[in-house]
Amino acid sequence: MGEITLNEGQQRKAEVLARVTAGSIGPPEAATLLRVTVRQVYNLMKQYEEKGMACVVHGNTGRIPVHRTPQEVEQTIAQLAGPGGKYHDFNASHMHELLRDLDGIHIGRSTLDRILKRLEVRSPSSPKRRTKRRRRERSSAEGMMVQIDASPHDWLEGRGPRMVLVGAIDDATGKVLFLVFRPTEDQVGYLLLFRHVALTFGLPITYYHDRHSMLRSPKKPDLDDELAGRQPQSELQRVMDELGVASIAALSPEAKGRVERLWRTLQDRLLREMRLAGVSTMEEANAFLPKFITRYNARFAVAPADPNTAWVPVRPDMDLSYYFSVRETRTVANDHTISWYRKPILLLRRAGETSLAKQITNEYVVIKGIGLSVSQGYFGAQFEPDWDFLGFRANQQAAIKAYKQAGITNPRKQIDLAEVHDCFTVTEMIDYEDLFFCERGQAWKMVEDGVTNLDGAFPVNTSGGLKSYGHPIGASGIRMIVNISEQLLGRAGKRQLKNPKVGLAHNLGGPGAVGIVTVVGLPGA
Repeated sequence: MGEITLNEGQQRKAEVLARVTAGSIGPPEAATLLRVTVRQVYNLMKQYEEKGMACVVHGNTGRIPVHRTPQEVEQTIAQLAGPGGKYHDFNASHMHELLRDLDGIHIGRSTLDRILKRLEVRSPSSPKRRTKRRRRERSSAEGMMVQIDASPHDWLEGRGPRMVLVGAIDDATGKVLFLVFRPTEDQVGYLLLFRHVALTFGLPITYYHDRHSMLRSPKKPDLDDELAGRQPQSELQRVMDELGVASIAALSPEAKGRVERLWRTLQDRLLREMRLAGVSTMEEANAFLPKFITRYNARFAVAPADPNTAWVPVRPDMDLSYYFSVRETRTVANDHTISWYRKPILLLRRAGETSLAKQITNEYVVIKGIGLSVSQGYFGAQFEPDWDFLGFRANQQAAIKAYKQAGITNPRKQIDLAEVHDCFTVTEMIDYEDLFFCERGQAWKMVEDGVTNLDGAFPVNTSGGLKSYGHPIGASGIRMIVNISEQLLGRAGKRQLKNPKVGLAHNLGGPGAVGIVTVVGLPGA
């Protein structure tokens, strides 16, 4: 049997027939996928059994059409219409008449046009007609539609890096709901947008956006998608879908004119105001935005036609870290590793645990909040003579940031266990107070009452801590998160706690100058 080359449509047809043969789908499903009748599927299956994949190739494939224009005629036309030819600047219709009357070449007008374009002696482009558009009426109520977009621009006029401004504007009122500067247009910028809008106003009925691949997946549904009745989604599409917010992709920039006109205004006003304020970094620019948004809305926002808003309140128990996140699927290899950006990550497995090799698992934890703070550490005494050396400001500030992101208001009640930096015994006790596990001066009582024991009310360092594992600089923080994750997933062996949902990992570096706090939890916790 000779070599057969299949195009995309033929490959798809062959795959469907192969699945029917294997019994994974039936003739009715195949008929739906191939858009033919069930009777035609049976005919195709008969041909597939006799000829194999050759049955999906049309019998005329590779044959020269009997009505094809002779090659020598095409060469003559190319000479006459090409550079230096007597018809080099004639349009196709005029040339068609002269070829028939003067040169005895009888071909169709449309055939001549195709030949000229294929031989590249005429441009295939045609003048674009100017599209006339009608301005769409505003939505009637605030929250019915939010337009989102990103604008790359030299926002700092050469004083700093080029940046992208990610923003959202309410369609009914023209109120700017969110702005943030990012190095590039990325998923993080839009996730920050979604989260801010949800927490500040609520969930809109619709997000209106362009057709960027981050917001609208360019992939076509494969056979499995079609059988399941689903469409491929980007990560941001998935977030909007899970939140119950409709996602509409505009067909042109003019269709989302509200946000496009916003960029034109901001490139005039915001750019010049940041110049007057001496803004020269991305951090300064983002710090400048809140007051600017307030002034902008006071000047340009209008009252909606319907005073009743359409915002959908966020449920109090909603796990924001779970919904406003990027999720990726990985298959576990035979050596119990997964690949993450071309780097293998080993999934720890204890004796007796079932292997996850070649499986796709939904057992995972999410980072609910993470805070990093840098201070002067021990050297703070040079600048703050009243500092008592009984705490680390980096710890305290990192904890405040992480708790805010994770929605933690009472760590002792909302966190089930913790791994803290215990390079010295006294450091661990200071950590208890810095992380607000207890009041200042009360850490000793937690230890004396057995609160932090393995069977205590608030277990700390169930792994044994730094004194058990050692302290390889740079790796301890990761190890702590792994230990917390093992506890949450029920893989901690003899040290396993009963049904923990949320854990905290804390690391301290330098001369008490760098603190990082990570709150990790089960999905939905």
